[in-house]
Amino acid sequence: MSSVRLSNPEQGAPKSSRGQSRPRRLMPVAVAVVALLLSPLMAGCLERSTTVGDRYSGSVIVATSPDNPRGAPQLDLPESMMGQVSVTEYKETPEEESDSADGDDKGAGGDKPEEAVTRVGSRASFSDLTAGQFGQLGDIIADAYGETSLTMDLTAKRSGEVVRFRGDTDLSELIPGRDFVQLTVTFGGPVTATNGDQVGESTVTWTPAPGEPSDFTADATYPDPATAAVGSWSWFVAIVCLIAVLVIARLAYAKRYRGPRPGRPVATNTAPSTLSGEGLSAAADPKASAAPKDS
Repeated sequence: MSSVRLSNPEQGAPKSSRGQSRPRRLMPVAVAVVALLLSPLMAGCLERSTTVGDRYSGSVIVATSPDNPRGAPQLDLPESMMGQVSVTEYKETPEEESDSADGDDKGAGGDKPEEAVTRVGSRASFSDLTAGQFGQLGDIIADAYGETSLTMDLTAKRSGEVVRFRGDTDLSELIPGRDFVQLTVTFGGPVTATNGDQVGESTVTWTPAPGEPSDFTADATYPDPATAAVGSWSWFVAIVCLIAVLVIARLAYAKRYRGPRPGRPVATNTAPSTLSGEGLSAAADPKASAAPKDS
């Protein structure tokens, strides 16, 4: 007795409909993975916009003799600079006066006998000031001496890899030998040109003479911190995107449809038929099986 295997073409239909829904279910998962990977990048961009750029550090000294009827100059800081500028009392002795005149600000605050103090005032140490905050510093110094016509303008601008610092001050109302102003600035790189006293590779001190106008100039050469940060962030973006693509590809491969493709036969597992040879003939030619038999 011969046997045949019959295929059931309808058996693969449910698999096809289930397989088509898998890519749709995969999309929310892929979007969630990409959002999770990009969230540190988005947060970092917001932080980077407020922290990257040229920064300036240094110190300021404003002082006068103890017998000045106007009193000791005081530095009044805005709240926005409280965390970046610290103000201490300044007292200068006769030994320290000559050092300060040479650009050495060793006359820091301390307990000194009143008869040994030649100048009193304030000293401000600042760090990581932005260009805008650095410009405010000039107004703060000018206001330290009260109601006077003293002015001071400070600006720092970048041109390529060169930071150009320019400033001017008018100390016409201050008295030589009594009043004292000193500005020290540390740039983010080596100073290549200045009209002040360069006390380090990237540090310059200016001590303008009271009673006359003065100007400040300095050029510092170093790469733009913002440009350097953009390069590192570009690599980070590329790596995150590559990881996202790999994750999505891996999920798509794991969830791929494994059912039959259109136009291909459906593989089925059916039990072998037990039809006899006559049954097979009847199945092949139904008309012949329906004809009456000869008596």
